[in-house]
Amino acid sequence: MNRPFLDVEGTPDPAAFRLAITNQVCVGPPGNVFMFGGVGLAAATIAAERVTGRNLVWASAQFVSYARIGDTLELAVETLSAGNNISQVRVVAIDAGKLILSVNAALGDRRNMPDGQWVTPPDMPPPDQCEPWPLWPVQDAKLMDRLDVRMAPGRWGATPRDGVPSVDGRMVLWMRTKEGAPIDASLLALFADFVPSGIASAFGRRGGGNSLDNTLRVARIVPTEWVLCDVRISAAARGFGHGAIHMFADDGTMLASGSQSAILRFMEPA
Repeated sequence: MNRPFLDVEGTPDPAAFRLAITNQVCVGPPGNVFMFGGVGLAAATIAAERVTGRNLVWASAQFVSYARIGDTLELAVETLSAGNNISQVRVVAIDAGKLILSVNAALGDRRNMPDGQWVTPPDMPPPDQCEPWPLWPVQDAKLMDRLDVRMAPGRWGATPRDGVPSVDGRMVLWMRTKEGAPIDASLLALFADFVPSGIASAFGRRGGGNSLDNTLRVARIVPTEWVLCDVRISAAARGFGHGAIHMFADDGTMLASGSQSAILRFMEPA
């Protein structure tokens, strides 16, 4: 059985968990390495599911500060409501007394209700017909090395960052972990945090932004090796960018959707 992608540790308190911040969960160029925001939401998702024993429906993170290598993220789960079918929780993640992020979430399942899907995946070539694509420039951290990202050259964002804006603000990519970690809500939370990379693609520039939030809405989890991520940037103004993502299994099942706002940050051409 493959190990989970994140090593979220339990504690003697059944509502408290820890995540050591190592190079394996960080991103960033030399001199500015920090925990990838989606890792924080993913860890909070794991904690919430363990405490409630229920599957995630929705989770929204507000990113307040940064965690860096050597820090320890302390996650405390507070159950606000526990009904017959749905639990409402709040997860607070701190390091040495400093608030890093806060998450609100709902978890549960309701049986004997109809299913439906009205969003379909884009006409993307399968992963073996796409090329590995470095979304970010050189990193002094290892998270991106743990992910397999494939894009179709010349389509939907797989173009040089030459300053020419996209015509539709769309970026489509296949993602999986190189370690074979099973696709679950926590990995979808991590993948959903690639919306800022779509901002870079939309502007045709290197960079993108720092997430202010990350909201994940889970439809259903089905077995899949790859996740097809359809990122659409809606607008950027006042120094902020806004976008959404739909994530599909390799059989076309919609797994989850997400949305984000980010602080715009770009790098000058090398």
